[in-house]
Amino acid sequence: PSSSAWRAMDALNMLGFGAAMQYQAVKDDPSLASMDMRIPAQRHSNVEKSGTVWRQSTLLKVWKKSHVIITKESLMFWYHTDKDSAPEDVLALKKVNGVRREEGSIRPYTFVISGKGVVFPFAANSDEDMEAWLRAIGKGIVNATTTEWDETSDRIAESQE
Repeated sequence: PSSSAWRAMDALNMLGFGAAMQYQAVKDDPSLASMDMRIPAQRHSNVEKSGTVWRQSTLLKVWKKSHVIITKESLMFWYHTDKDSAPEDVLALKKVNGVRREEGSIRPYTFVISGKGVVFPFAANSDEDMEAWLRAIGKGIVNATTTEWDETSDRIAESQE
């Protein structure tokens, strides 16, 4: 980034945005505050899905690549790259209202995760990739809000591949 971009990022960090910012998961669910979520991208266990997607930034609304990991504990982590030592943000899928395709977006294969007063736009690299992310996030939401996941959806998806 240019020197003006670095100054802007420093200003945002001083205002409470960026590395010192509290993760969205903790904002949504204070009971997660005791959990250390600064897990390096390559150290996750119990990964449900991981890969690279595009994410629209909250403030500047620019699209940037992110490495995303969804865990079997229904937490969604995103990083700048798969080599990062701490996530940019973490989202507790139990606090998410839903995930849906975003029709009419400038970027193809866009899907949106919505929560209490927040929206997280993401874009996959293909229609098949977007479907896989929608399934994984939907499964994470269901797993977080119910005691049992019906494997029928997984079997249907596997039979269609």
